[in-house]
Amino acid sequence: MKTNSLAEHVRAHGTVPLAWAGSTLAMNYLNLGDALSPVMVALMSGRDIVRVPSRSEALRMACVGTIGHGFSGGEVWFWGTGCSDRLDPKKHATDAPFQVAPDAKFRVMATRGPVSEALLTGKPAGTVGVYGDPVWLLPHFYRPKVEKRWKLGVIVHLSELADREVEAHLREGHDRYDIPAELSDDIHIINTVTSIGLDGMKAKMEEILSCERIVSTSLHGLVFAESYGIPCLPFPSHLDGGLQSVDLHDFGGLNLRIVDLYRGLGQRHLDLYGQPLTEPTDWQALISAIDATWREKPFDADALVEAFPLDLNMIEARPGETIWEHPLLQSLILQHDVSALNRQAAVPRPAAAKKRFGWLPWRR
Repeated sequence: MKTNSLAEHVRAHGTVPLAWAGSTLAMNYLNLGDALSPVMVALMSGRDIVRVPSRSEALRMACVGTIGHGFSGGEVWFWGTGCSDRLDPKKHATDAPFQVAPDAKFRVMATRGPVSEALLTGKPAGTVGVYGDPVWLLPHFYRPKVEKRWKLGVIVHLSELADREVEAHLREGHDRYDIPAELSDDIHIINTVTSIGLDGMKAKMEEILSCERIVSTSLHGLVFAESYGIPCLPFPSHLDGGLQSVDLHDFGGLNLRIVDLYRGLGQRHLDLYGQPLTEPTDWQALISAIDATWREKPFDADALVEAFPLDLNMIEARPGETIWEHPLLQSLILQHDVSALNRQAAVPRPAAAKKRFGWLPWRR
């Protein structure tokens, strides 16, 4: 049995206090990657999940998502969490550098990658050394036989969407996503928006798994593809030149989340396909690029599982069902009154930001 304050709390209370980027009462949708945070903790622990605020004096856990920079106060146990190098300007007066407050009680068991590790520990990368997005473990619990319907799935980031409908509708001017009529049966645009509920999450996963290949501007689009062995490439819009390889230690503006993920997988270089936003994509060239470059990435699942801060009690699907029908997952509450949650917690003021450290991974 694990011997730590969080594990003891869960044994005593029977539930896991978890903070995640979930849906509010003002939202009619889930973002699939974020919504998998309570799912993964429930699957691993066999315990009910209680949502708590990220800023609180309470003991709590963090899991999936680029959310580490949003925590302050109390004691927080991080498992596979990502962190931004900037504070969220929506919650703070300025877009200031993130640094752990001196009095923070951060217990870092694993992070998405070494960038997040350095930020959350305030120490050089490798101090903890256990990396991986927890969603990478999802195929252990759910690996359906899904017929491949599309030659290429294109997973788009929420910022590229004109709305939050389950079907992807792109913003105007995103010409790189135009699909010629002759390829409409081969190429499929996907977003990570789902209806609120496990049925919507399951349907979105099956939509993704029905693709033979994936390109993605969504971090979790890449996690889904890589973990299920679907050939894929990142698809940034700020780079020209089609297929190219970038140095993850000198990445020239590549999204820090992507750098974090792939450096956590031990990659020094990353193949990707750059395509300007307002220029049509050569889809056949993109498909050929994926086929020519993608290789399965090494992932130490055992290390991530061992780092799980709670007692392991992995649940399994019941005969004739998938994991999504399991009563424990069916009992998850996926939409909350966040104002009410915050009122229940003592929310501390964030510490003043300081200079970022020169040794952080992207400075090397």
